[in-house]
Amino acid sequence: MDTGKRQHLQDIYATDLGEKDDYTPQVSSEILEERRRDMQRQRIISVFMGLMILALSMSLIFLIVREYINLQNTNSVSTAVVQEYIPRHSLPSGEQWVMDFPKAFGDSTWNGEGERPFNAEWVKRAAFNLILAEQATRFKKYPEAILYYETALQILPDLEGVKVPLGTLYFKTRKFDKAISLLKDVPEEDLTPDVLNNLGAAFMEAKSYDEAKHYLEKAINDRPNYAEPQKNLAMLYRDQDKADEAVMAYERYIDLRPNDLDVRQAYALYLTKLGRWEQAADILTKLTQDVKDVPVLFFLLARVENHNNHPEKALAAIRRGVELSDPRAALAYMGDKEFDQLRTSNQFQEMIQSLQEAKKEK
Repeated sequence: MDTGKRQHLQDIYATDLGEKDDYTPQVSSEILEERRRDMQRQRIISVFMGLMILALSMSLIFLIVREYINLQNTNSVSTAVVQEYIPRHSLPSGEQWVMDFPKAFGDSTWNGEGERPFNAEWVKRAAFNLILAEQATRFKKYPEAILYYETALQILPDLEGVKVPLGTLYFKTRKFDKAISLLKDVPEEDLTPDVLNNLGAAFMEAKSYDEAKHYLEKAINDRPNYAEPQKNLAMLYRDQDKADEAVMAYERYIDLRPNDLDVRQAYALYLTKLGRWEQAADILTKLTQDVKDVPVLFFLLARVENHNNHPEKALAAIRRGVELSDPRAALAYMGDKEFDQLRTSNQFQEMIQSLQEAKKEK
């Protein structure tokens, strides 16, 4: 074969040594390892960047929250005394100015030098407390109202028109000694029937019965149809064992307040203690016509009618009480010695037997 042809064949079957080295197994594994390292570096960079973004986000949120809290604290220092139970809109427009003052504005303390100041600032401080006291009273926040009224009197001790509402609040919170000491010295024109009745009740609690009677009777004289002093008088006379006077006061109260069922029941019990069975029967008969689902009233009526020697009425009342009662409770009532004279009655024995059977079933 000539030299030219041989060279031509060598060129056809020859291979580039550089390309051959590129595709050897050793070279290929090195490339894969490098690529794996690149991917790992990219993952590390991505995680680091994510953590950086998260940290920056948390820092931003912290700064926002801190600024918000600081803003709230700043507002709470600079804003007025806004009690939760005193919304601004609930105050008359002429009184809403108190909500724009800081809490310390109504403080009654001063340096003690000379006489207590009497100027525009201190008059406004007293008014500040009076307005808040009135609003607290409307919302039935009596302890807070008392504190505001007391502070107003500390600022202006001779301030008129404060003792009556403050004394009434003392009465409502059962501070009877304070109510008496404050109300008994108020001007005559401020002693309304309500104030007089409260004073009478306060003196009753203090066991000062003469003063209590004086104020209660004065309240009735000023307002003859005022029921509350009549009830207080009834209890006053009852505590003094003045039965006739107590009965008359109870009767007058019930005439004025016939729907007060609790007082009617208490009056009936009082009559049984006095042994005035006919009067008690009359009260209980009318009461059980109005209240038809209270068994104790019917058992009490049965006792009363039993004392009045009216066995049929007593048995009828017992029967109604049994219908309304648990068998155990009914047996407890019917086991009373006051029913001994009814025990021979067939109707009474039948009721006892039916109650015992009902008790066993339960």
